[in-house]
Amino acid sequence: MNAIELLKNNHEVVLTLIHELADNIKQIEQTEQDTVDCERMNRFVEFRETLTQHTWLEEHMFYSELEGFPETRRLVDESYGEHKRIRDVLATMENLRKEGHCDRWDDKLKELQQDLLHHVAREEGQLFPKARQVLGEGRLEDLYLKMKDLQTCSSACV
Repeated sequence: MNAIELLKNNHEVVLTLIHELADNIKQIEQTEQDTVDCERMNRFVEFRETLTQHTWLEEHMFYSELEGFPETRRLVDESYGEHKRIRDVLATMENLRKEGHCDRWDDKLKELQQDLLHHVAREEGQLFPKARQVLGEGRLEDLYLKMKDLQTCSSACV
């Protein structure tokens, strides 16, 4: 396995969690007459933590390896911008959750889903192929080992 495969696996997990979150909200709304009890949004906390860990790994481990290459610099800069946008939407949703207004999540959740789908498609379609070219398989495998250790530790060391 290499760093790109790890990140692709993380993408699948994050996208699955956001779809489960959306389904969870729909089920709650159907049973509670359009009111979403924020205390029942355990899936959001799991999603937020998983996404935060993933973006941290990308930014501090993967993107930092690619910043020095002209072939990937623009894509890395765009990825940082996309991460900021995603963090901003997550923060808004978290604030609404803390204030007990999860019933106002619909637009933010749709925005977050679109942002994530766009980000994943661009990374997997453009950034990852260029990263494979500039870093090579050996460096991607070394990077995977470091990322896997950090990912395991952040899950178990908390």
